Amino acid sequence: MNLPNKLTAIRLILAIPFIYFLQESSVGSNGEMYRLIAFAIFMFASLTDWLDGYIARKYNLITDLGKIMDPLADKILVISALVIFVKLDYIPSWMSIVVIAREFLISGIRTIAAAKGEVIPAGMLGKYKTTTQMIVIMIMLVFGLGKTPSNAEFYKNLYFYLTLIPVVLTVWSGWEYSVKAKHYFLNEN
Repeated sequence: MNLPNKLTAIRLILAIPFIYFLQESSVGSNGEMYRLIAFAIFMFASLTDWLDGYIARKYNLITDLGKIMDPLADKILVISALVIFVKLDYIPSWMSIVVIAREFLISGIRTIAAAKGEVIPAGMLGKYKTTTQMIVIMIMLVFGLGKTPSNAEFYKNLYFYLTLIPVVLTVWSGWEYSVKAKHYFLNEN
């Protein structure tokens, strides 16, 4: 396993403590500390995402395994955060559902392509989607829902509009991906 794929594996492993600390951030007096730990883990995982791509491109270490596992690791981190944010009432559930539905669609297309011996790497629009998702998640992790009930509504509104950006990119990139892969649906052989 080359270095970029090892970094992707680290990102997958980091999903476990990230989920734990984010989930626990809403419980008890340690919530603030747990939220900041979740932020640090997510930030480090996001850096490994950038680093593994940089190293793979610079040193020509791009592999089929990396093309599949890198976006999967991103999906696990992002979807985990969004689901927990719904539970914490940071964002409405439909936003998570749109992202999850798109990811299932694209994973299905990739599965069909793999069955035909092809690997479809992430496109630029998908990379922008992932980048905006990660930035918005980090902002939400840094600020939580505010310190007082009086500013909680402000943060909920802010998070809604911030999350709308990656949701729009999610739909757009999913549409673009589907159009590019329509030959898999039209030619059923």
